[in-house]
Amino acid sequence: MSAPRIGLALGGGAARGLAHIPMLEVFDEMGIKPAVIAGCSFGALVGAAYASGIPAKDIGDHARHILANRVQAAKYLFGVKGARLRDLLQRKSLTSLLIDGEQLTSFIFPDGVAKHVEDAEIPLKIVTTDFAERREHVISSGPMCRAVAASIAIPGLISAPTIDGRLYVDGGITNPVPFDHVRPGSDLVVAIDVTGRLRQPRRAHHSNMELAVGSMLIMFHQIAVLRRQQNPPDIYINPPIEGFMANDFFRISEMIEAASKAKDELKRALELRIERIT
Repeated sequence: MSAPRIGLALGGGAARGLAHIPMLEVFDEMGIKPAVIAGCSFGALVGAAYASGIPAKDIGDHARHILANRVQAAKYLFGVKGARLRDLLQRKSLTSLLIDGEQLTSFIFPDGVAKHVEDAEIPLKIVTTDFAERREHVISSGPMCRAVAASIAIPGLISAPTIDGRLYVDGGITNPVPFDHVRPGSDLVVAIDVTGRLRQPRRAHHSNMELAVGSMLIMFHQIAVLRRQQNPPDIYINPPIEGFMANDFFRISEMIEAASKAKDELKRALELRIERIT
């Protein structure tokens, strides 16, 4: 019998989406290639690189290089990539200054990411939210940077691109772990949920960004729980990253180490399910 078709969903979670990297390493280590990937928010960012054929280890090395610390991140963006501050920021009004999501995505993508969604080696579905229609919208073609920028667009922080005249924002608002989009045609559905429980903040007073992104993750988690209860995937993994906040990008090494504790759980689940199917 031929190898089973595996659908893989990578959920949103801001910095906690870095936990997807060791989960993708499991597929590489087992020599398994997903038949289709769906990602939203940070899961779309990581998923775009992996679906383009970049090994998980290389994605991790690239992320560690950029996120070693704030100084290194600045050196990478403004030195290696030659970005200018005005390239990364958009002024919507006198009181509104946003990060340009499309520019940010283009700068942080590793070399080798497909230019268009439909050109990825593994079929890719990027989940966004249609702001006007108040419903999820899946992008499966068009410029990769623009599609991912839409999926990571956090209102008030990262600008939302307009695509074909419509405004799209963070996909996690409507479908934070989009496993339903990889179910059709798949023999086995795997979902990685990084929305989990957040630890108590280190400071008594929270920044506006911590409150905004943290509140979104609470919403993401509640929606993910409800969707899982209604129609659960075959394998559902919550990496143990409760000790990390949504903005802990510069704790990447610690986060990947913590998430790696779930690698054996995913390997065993995959081996068991594949054995049953074949």
